[in-house]
Amino acid sequence: MIGCSLALGLALATAGAVAADGYPSRLVTVIVPFAAGGTVDKVARQIQEPLRARLGQQVMVDNRGGAGGTIGMAALAKSAPDGYTVALVFDSYATEQHIYPKLPYATLRDFAGVSYVARSPMVLVVPAGSPHKSLKDYVAAAKVKGAVSYASVGAGSSNHLAAELFHETAGSQGLHVPFKGGGPALTDLMGGHVDSMIASLPLVLQQVQSGKLRALAVTSAKRNAALPEVPAVAETYKGFEVYSWVGMVAPAKTPAPVLDRLSADMTATLRDPEVAKRLSDGGFEVVAGDRKATDQLIRSESERWGRLIQARKIVAE
Repeated sequence: MIGCSLALGLALATAGAVAADGYPSRLVTVIVPFAAGGTVDKVARQIQEPLRARLGQQVMVDNRGGAGGTIGMAALAKSAPDGYTVALVFDSYATEQHIYPKLPYATLRDFAGVSYVARSPMVLVVPAGSPHKSLKDYVAAAKVKGAVSYASVGAGSSNHLAAELFHETAGSQGLHVPFKGGGPALTDLMGGHVDSMIASLPLVLQQVQSGKLRALAVTSAKRNAALPEVPAVAETYKGFEVYSWVGMVAPAKTPAPVLDRLSADMTATLRDPEVAKRLSDGGFEVVAGDRKATDQLIRSESERWGRLIQARKIVAE
């Protein structure tokens, strides 16, 4: 039995090495489980051509939005584990199993990390005409039940969870108003139909810089260089720190040598000065973490936000 197991292990290792030797030999598809124009899609478009150059094969971005990203991930789970279909995921990927109990896949079992691509702080923003001029003003108003509403891109989304964590930390409360995407949420926010939103910096940076929105605080540990006059939440509530992030994952049974090749090429792509600058200008901080860092991130984020989801009784709406 030991001999058989050893032989099987050697056969699998050999098969993986053979797969990696010829990889890639055709087009690589990157599933973006969200509609075109969103945060993850923007990152995908930034890396598409540089990654093609590294791999030596065409790279196609396939937008499969819907159901909080779970439709696209279900498609990835059904794809062949050969490195020719991967996905770029948003931070909500790590928490969806806590929100959607009947997923057609198991997040931590069915996928393997490839690259911790980038992260960005989030920003508490209000309409330009809001009476809330500071974080202190905002919290004081939110101490009154039902007095302050906040937008999100859906129940269980990263900005929904960040807002709930903020209110838990500040001892305040907000009325959750979910939208079906960042665009509609921003439109209603700028129109004054909702009072606030904690959104990823890349999503709202342009509106803040143009004066259409007022930034009250950022969720990074320290102030952000793009908005140096905006205080960090941690300056008032010590230890508060939240980031949006983007990662790349593949089917779990993809041969390790193929995952290593993908990870190495993603790291090289992200560390290219031109790519890094474009992402930085858009409000991202390039991380370029390897496979291990990606898996660790997903597990730690799942644990952290799973506690909050249970404590705050957050469910899909």
